[in-house]
Amino acid sequence: ANVLNEFGASDFAVKSTETMRRLASAMRGERSLETIAAPLALNAELRDYQREGIHWLDFLAEHGLGGLLADDMGLGKTIQILAHVLHEKQIGRAKLPTLIVMPTSLVPNWQAEAKRFAPSLKTLTLHGSQRHSQFAQIPDCDLVFTTYALLFRDETELAAFPFELAVFDEAQALKNASAKSAVAARNINARRRIA
Repeated sequence: ANVLNEFGASDFAVKSTETMRRLASAMRGERSLETIAAPLALNAELRDYQREGIHWLDFLAEHGLGGLLADDMGLGKTIQILAHVLHEKQIGRAKLPTLIVMPTSLVPNWQAEAKRFAPSLKTLTLHGSQRHSQFAQIPDCDLVFTTYALLFRDETELAAFPFELAVFDEAQALKNASAKSAVAARNINARRRIA
């Protein structure tokens, strides 16, 4: 509660002081990396900073929070998201698909990384004029890939499906809150969101 008071949120009701203590502990990095294991189905050796990112994503999931995963380009945010989804499935917390929205140029990269590092995840790429016939497959998938260019065009169809997680890769595409893609992103029916 002291942290909230410092931010001028004195009227903010804290329902769980334990959650706030764990959030503060996680933000201070007090959890040992030895306790952060890679999911069994991940075909990769993780670096410490990637394990820290996965720890952060796991903490957010444990508390039903969305968040931001940011680091320098090329340091493995994609693999961290894949490892997180695998972990969520492994522990039984993820029962719904994850929607991943990205620039069109990154679709081949996400497809290749998912196939290489998390081949047990069933993927669906919504792309091209035939994508409308694929919407019915969404509930049977683990990862659903789409693009910012299609997000607002398919807003109604996508909003009809519940997602465990919505991931917005290169989320600067949503910086204009009144843009069609940003509005469509807010209308996605997801339990959590990661930018």
